[in-house]
Amino acid sequence: MPKFNYKMNFIPVSVDFMENHMPAANGAYVKVYLLSLSLAVSGGEMSTAEMAGKLNLLESDVVNALEYWNKNNALIYKNGNIIFGNAETSVSNNQENQQIPKKTMNEISEAMTQNKALADLCSISQEILGKTLKNKDIETLYWFYDDLGLSPEVITMLLEYCVSKDKRNMNYIEKVAISWHENGITTLDAAVNFLTEEKEKGGYFHSLRKLFGIENRNLSKTEETFLKTWHDEYNMDENMVGLAYEYCIMHTNKLSFPYMNSIIKRWNDIGIHTVSEAENDHEEFKNKNKQNNLNVYNDDSYNYDELEKIMQDKM
Repeated sequence: MPKFNYKMNFIPVSVDFMENHMPAANGAYVKVYLLSLSLAVSGGEMSTAEMAGKLNLLESDVVNALEYWNKNNALIYKNGNIIFGNAETSVSNNQENQQIPKKTMNEISEAMTQNKALADLCSISQEILGKTLKNKDIETLYWFYDDLGLSPEVITMLLEYCVSKDKRNMNYIEKVAISWHENGITTLDAAVNFLTEEKEKGGYFHSLRKLFGIENRNLSKTEETFLKTWHDEYNMDENMVGLAYEYCIMHTNKLSFPYMNSIIKRWNDIGIHTVSEAENDHEEFKNKNKQNNLNVYNDDSYNYDELEKIMQDKM
């Protein structure tokens, strides 16, 4: 059961949450956030099932909401616990709670007088973010250039990428910048390649969510991990996943990510990556086991809760 611990005598709904998180969020998710915050303030405990009953939601909606807020750095949802505090300033596992030294405005102004690209970066950034930059924002942008080694062109692409995700908060952008630095996305070519891959993967995710009939909700972390595995590790295109979904519905009458994964993993293990190969394999396997009345892919042996925990541990 989740334990909430944030001792205060009022509910501290931050300006950052109201301005940068709440407007784009599902209304049900906001309800879950506010109830969680209220419980944290009072030091209370409540299971996700109890929260669902109190808010007149499905328990899966509550879990999805907590995963959504965790992913968007509004709270920390880990090992069944909900933590409020400095989630958004935790820029990486290795740098959590560390102060990042940045140059002063005087030093930055001097650097900008000698580098027109840096001076232009401020005005371009304001246009992209749709707001006037504060000194703290300018210090952060210069830190991307001076310490992380991102060129003004790469920083511009970084800002456009974050805005495309409807993220304009500088804490979030700083977290992404550090991630790019750690993953070697510091040159223009590397940034272009990354954004091209992200665009392709976004289309992949959207196509499959539409196929599964879940395009109107966010993927859970476990579901997202499955899709990433199929795309990045198994190199299965939308048609292959679509065929696995067809077999899944045929044999279970429901959407089951673990069941589809059992099919897709088997195809990958035996080197099948085209629809024709998969269909032939399915027919051969079905005919071979027809007398024994065996299901091609047996879902009964899969414990979804156990798989959920395994996939969460991989994150």
